[in-house]
Amino acid sequence: GRLQVAMTQLAAAARLSPRDARYRAQYGRALAAGKQTRRLAESELQAAVKLEPSNPRYRTMLAELYFDLNFHRRAQTELQRALALDPNHEKARALLRKIEKARRKS
Repeated sequence: GRLQVAMTQLAAAARLSPRDARYRAQYGRALAAGKQTRRLAESELQAAVKLEPSNPRYRTMLAELYFDLNFHRRAQTELQRALALDPNHEKARALLRKIEKARRKS
């Protein structure tokens, strides 16, 4: 419930430990909540994916941001990569179904 405090703490953690993917990913997720900080959110989430390319959770977080930005093709690509790493990743599967449903509507 205290997003600004969380963002400040996550920013500090990401800055102090830039090679720790989980701090970068959580900071990116917090930044994604604000419309003005979504570009920075994308950069942080991409950094987390680069640091741990085999982590499906970070790829799914990036896909969620892309979905929110209506970049469905990018989101789908990240979800496919996440599912290649973990075919049972339920959050990735659910978001992929949501994208497919949105495509059928348009």
